[in-house]
Amino acid sequence: MEIFHCPDLSVLLGDYLTDLLTVFECFHSGFQNGNMRLVGGELALEGRVEIYYNGQWGTVCDDNWDISEAQVVCRYLNYPGALTAVVGGIYGQGSGPIWMDDLNCEGTEKDLSHCLFKGWGVTDCQHAEDAGVVCERESSRNSSRVYTLDHNTGLSNHMGALFDSGRDCDFDIMVRVANSAVETICVHKLIVTLDPNASILNTTQEENLSNLNLDVSLNCRPHVTDFLRYLYTRQINVTMSSAQCIHKMASDWGLKQLQEAAGRLFTWLLPDDASFQTQTSLYEYSVHTGDTVLQETCLRYLAWNCESLIRSPAWTGLALGTVKALLARSDVVVPDEAFLLKGLEDWVLEQGNLSTHEDQVAILNHIRFPMIAAEDLFNLKAKSELYMDQQERYNAGMLQGFQFNALPFQTLAGGLLLKKVEYTPRIYTGKPWSFTFSSKELNTFRYVGHYYHSGQNLNSLSANFDSPVHNSAFFSLFKKLNWNTRVFIHNHECSNSGIRCPSLPMVSLTAQNNRELPQEYQDSIRYLNKVVLMCEGEFVFHVQDFASTIGNGGNQAQIPANISAGQAYPCHSDQFSYRVVVQPVYTTEIKEN
Repeated sequence: MEIFHCPDLSVLLGDYLTDLLTVFECFHSGFQNGNMRLVGGELALEGRVEIYYNGQWGTVCDDNWDISEAQVVCRYLNYPGALTAVVGGIYGQGSGPIWMDDLNCEGTEKDLSHCLFKGWGVTDCQHAEDAGVVCERESSRNSSRVYTLDHNTGLSNHMGALFDSGRDCDFDIMVRVANSAVETICVHKLIVTLDPNASILNTTQEENLSNLNLDVSLNCRPHVTDFLRYLYTRQINVTMSSAQCIHKMASDWGLKQLQEAAGRLFTWLLPDDASFQTQTSLYEYSVHTGDTVLQETCLRYLAWNCESLIRSPAWTGLALGTVKALLARSDVVVPDEAFLLKGLEDWVLEQGNLSTHEDQVAILNHIRFPMIAAEDLFNLKAKSELYMDQQERYNAGMLQGFQFNALPFQTLAGGLLLKKVEYTPRIYTGKPWSFTFSSKELNTFRYVGHYYHSGQNLNSLSANFDSPVHNSAFFSLFKKLNWNTRVFIHNHECSNSGIRCPSLPMVSLTAQNNRELPQEYQDSIRYLNKVVLMCEGEFVFHVQDFASTIGNGGNQAQIPANISAGQAYPCHSDQFSYRVVVQPVYTTEIKEN
């Protein structure tokens, strides 16, 4: 990687209009000197400290490494503080340079590069002395959490000071709300038009304007100044309340880097709102703007947390399009399909006259009646509050369901029925299809090494549970499957069991007695099993597949430890649970005898 060393701004700004273009050549994307990360920990809040310098990540020597240095690292990474300063290469040995040695921090510095130390790369240490930290976890979700997007590699705070002062500004930005001017902000035209991809550049060049209108909504007005200041500093603080506004202004202005970064940040912000107002608002905004990446980010979160969403006041306020998009997905996490149908009926009834007969049919078509248990299908006519208004749709769905529960696989597959989405299960977490390792059980085993289950004190985090062979009542006379599931947290558990763990933590799930089924059914059923990770009992932050196989299901699921390792949404806590979910499906092919 080529490293571009920026000039000293304290000199350049003496004649800033002459040299401003030189300053802006220093802009580029990527890591910055002083960036830090944690590597090798079992949780996101612990690990070996690595710092970025001169185009390369390196480690920190543990000489003089104490809680003050650890505080700087943890607060830089947006944790409340540090629990422990770890020495002796506990989190594994790094492979790059050892960038820092003999650090001396007060504990209040912005990052480690602001502490006293020998100098970059000046050390007599080995990687066996790599320093680490354990950071404090946050006790609850925090909607006021601030995330910093920093795209400044060479500019100093002088540029921000220049914007704040308004000195020698020559271009007016007229801020308008509902077509009425509410504020005028004076900026420097040369600065705000330097980005060659920004739409403002074409506008000002073609029309030779001395001012420009910036139309925003009332709730975005407080964030305009921060947005314009970003054009000078390439730094901006984004919160849950400002993220959508920053994304919208960046999109309107044509600032692709800021727009994409704010879009990625939504992944971090979504779990901060337990009311689901932010998630649903962002989804509707993404549909309006045509941002398909943001649509998927929001809709997947709503699908995984559908049970909590249906129980929340936000559910009955969802737009029809949002409900239809949600019900069309197979990754919806709910106790069972009957729960989803009841939630949908509540939504329809709450809409009253705003919901037409055609609207109701359209969303009922997304209910997968064959996935509803036979007993619940039988009771629908008596219990459903919509049945009398939608008899035709309910009767058709119930017929599908009874066929699925009564007919053998060969008949269903021969009629090509199984290729329809109605016969595809969602992620059903109700009994008897799941087993949960609670956060208390996981942490007790992590730190004590014992797991208490069914009155036994076990030295492995493992359990057995039973499930039906399939969710069709056709298989109710067959013997249930017995599943063994186990969570591997430490390397020695893998080696002692004679298995290879590519990464930790890892979950295994194996059917113990599937071979007792007749061969024709072994070949016609496969298991798309899942692990559902829930943070502090409040929200699902990741769903991990087991390998899809015929017969006994997948054996292993690798659990990503943090966002950078592939975790879908952040959990700022070590209080999370693993729920193993069995998901049987018919194959869609009939094997020839």
